[in-house]
Amino acid sequence: MYFPPEPSVYPAKPKRWPWILGSVIAVAALATTLPLVLLGNERAEPAAAAKPTATPCKSKDLKPPCQGVNGWVLADGSYESTTRATSPAYVAPTTTSLPPLTTGDFTLEPKTHSKQCFGSAGCVWVVEPAVSYKGTPEAMLSHGMCSMTYEITGDKSGTITETLTFIGTSVTMHRSVLSTPSSKTKVTVKIVSVSCP
Repeated sequence: MYFPPEPSVYPAKPKRWPWILGSVIAVAALATTLPLVLLGNERAEPAAAAKPTATPCKSKDLKPPCQGVNGWVLADGSYESTTRATSPAYVAPTTTSLPPLTTGDFTLEPKTHSKQCFGSAGCVWVVEPAVSYKGTPEAMLSHGMCSMTYEITGDKSGTITETLTFIGTSVTMHRSVLSTPSSKTKVTVKIVSVSCP
């Protein structure tokens, strides 16, 4: 017959070697880390004790960015202006006004295109005024479109009033038909007015 062994009256003792091993590792780690921490603090102390560097701000109590003269001093020490350049005031271009054209600036002569006489009955004339400007063509052109009123004398019925227009030397006109009492009647042209709007 088999008889199991009798249980021990005393409980088994716990194994203590894992705790001892853990304590040894902890002490070794602490012994290694503590000098490094102390060494790091000794090296950091001179940097902390160093004098503060000069600040670009107007007041030494401020740190960038801070208000400068007409702008801001940024963190990198650069300057950003807040003033805007004022745009120059508009100045209208000076234009010299042209003197107005007058009747004295032109000459006007009657140009005969045809003339037919009928004895004592008189003559029939077809005339066209020939315009001449006393100044330069450029000066005449700078006035733009102008008009000229003129009178033709010599017709039986009296004075004939006509108007022509011109831009520079380009003249627009029409011919006039006159009936004179005689072949000896003189036909004349006279400028009344010149206007350039």
